[in-house]
Amino acid sequence: MPYRFFEENLPLHILSRTVEGREIFKSEENCYRFVFQIYAANIGKPVLNLYRQDVIKAGQALLNGEDISSKFVTKEHPPLIDIFDFVLPITHFHFYLLAPSKKNLALFMKKLKGGFAKYFNLKNERQGTLFSAPYKLIQVENQFQSDALIRYITIINTLDVYQPGWREKGLRDWGKAYEFLENFQFSSFPDRIGKRKAKILAPEEVYEKYSLKMGGKKEFEKFTENFLNEKFISFNSLFLE
Repeated sequence: MPYRFFEENLPLHILSRTVEGREIFKSEENCYRFVFQIYAANIGKPVLNLYRQDVIKAGQALLNGEDISSKFVTKEHPPLIDIFDFVLPITHFHFYLLAPSKKNLALFMKKLKGGFAKYFNLKNERQGTLFSAPYKLIQVENQFQSDALIRYITIINTLDVYQPGWREKGLRDWGKAYEFLENFQFSSFPDRIGKRKAKILAPEEVYEKYSLKMGGKKEFEKFTENFLNEKFISFNSLFLE
């Protein structure tokens, strides 16, 4: 089993890596397909024989907060989980989510990873698993952990895409880093600053129930700016010593 323990109504940090460090999320097409797969796995399953362009458009629509046609997804059950934050940093994915039961979480992850692997293998003429097993799970038990996790997913991992190695070297350009965070589609940072409301994320009332709003748009922007200033200073200090 992929968890040591499970207490209902506690949010979770989920991490799953690709086998052999495959850089599957360098491709926008793969990212949009994965976003679509998140939505489909949560409520049912994709319909058969979807055209590539249709799936890309569906993924784009879901990120932009738009409904997609029922011709894309067969609904089989209410949502299995609620996702608060996500990011797709090249070789793995992170979720901050709430699962009401072990069964719901296990089913969602099975459908998500299995469904995407089936698409990826068919597209690339390969066989076998795509994501390492088991996935990693950590329960979030207090506000300090929650704030740290939101920063880790929406800011730190997104910046790994923008400037690989920045954690050791510091950020080269504060302004460009923030611009990248705002415009990178495959994380929940744009949702945190109110730029969009992706359909794959939890309803507003669930965020409020678990105190996950972080004070709203302005407060989150300030939270991000303070963090980026600290990292930009650490980069420049390398040249001042």
